[in-house]
Amino acid sequence: MHSHIDPTPATCDQAIRTELPAHEIPNIQSVLLYLERKGRSPETRRTYEKHLKILSKLADLRNPLTVELAIARYKLKDGRPASNSFKTKLCDAYGNYCKHFKIQWEKPTYTEEPKSIQPPTTEKCEMLIASAKGELSLKLDLSVQTGLRPCEIQGEKGLQTKDVHPDTKSITPRSRKGCFARPPIKVTESLIARLQAHITKHNLKPEDLMFFGNTRRYGEHYRRCRNRLARKLADPTIATIRLYDLRHYYVTKILHRIQNTEIVRQIVGHKHLNTTQRYMHLLAQNNGEWIVEGTTDRERAKQLLEADFTYQLTAPDGTMLFRKPK
Repeated sequence: MHSHIDPTPATCDQAIRTELPAHEIPNIQSVLLYLERKGRSPETRRTYEKHLKILSKLADLRNPLTVELAIARYKLKDGRPASNSFKTKLCDAYGNYCKHFKIQWEKPTYTEEPKSIQPPTTEKCEMLIASAKGELSLKLDLSVQTGLRPCEIQGEKGLQTKDVHPDTKSITPRSRKGCFARPPIKVTESLIARLQAHITKHNLKPEDLMFFGNTRRYGEHYRRCRNRLARKLADPTIATIRLYDLRHYYVTKILHRIQNTEIVRQIVGHKHLNTTQRYMHLLAQNNGEWIVEGTTDRERAKQLLEADFTYQLTAPDGTMLFRKPK
């Protein structure tokens, strides 16, 4: 079969066809039905559909060599090479295409760049919750207090009403990503009260989802709220806090308290122990002990920076908070 890829390197914009090949539309739909039969979630199927459409515009999906070359050369719209992480996702999508149509293909391995773990401070978490409104504030509070993944809070496999236990002031996470059943997670009385008010307001039954909508919607609402807060406080560091960083905050906090990676692994639902162990270096930095100082005076702020304090955030009343390890 002839390759649809020019032998000279090109960006995706230079190599891409203007339209999705008509013959691939039913093929991709067939793969999506195959994935549905395999129990893949709607979000996973949407992601694979997106990636297969990208590849079908760059290569002949029936010719693995052209696809492999397209993935290797894939560049972003600004001309920068795609990350190995994204190339791996393209490979995963095409791997399912090959399985479905029984195409022989040895999937290439791209070493994924290690993802940095940068938990936000307690102060910033509290400010994000306080600045949000309604359901978003409630979901952020849940994220911070339980470390649940966004997909475990909102989405088709998100939190259900029956997972909230007012008598024991706890939340039972629903298992995700192949991990074992997880123990109930203790939360504050105020959060339980907020959840009960939410259940009553929407007349939710035990099997009902606590929050309607998908995970993508949760992320979009969060980013808008976060960016507004960053602009309001003129603090660009707030705009770097990802929704998943709230989970990082919880894992780091509970690991510092329990100091046992295996127990923490079970609580947070990591499938592999080495995932939990990635957080250990954060504890080794300072054991969570800090000298914290706040000021509204700019000269004092300069003195603190010269004394090796690190700026954290500016509170709504104008107080600038700094800290350094003890």
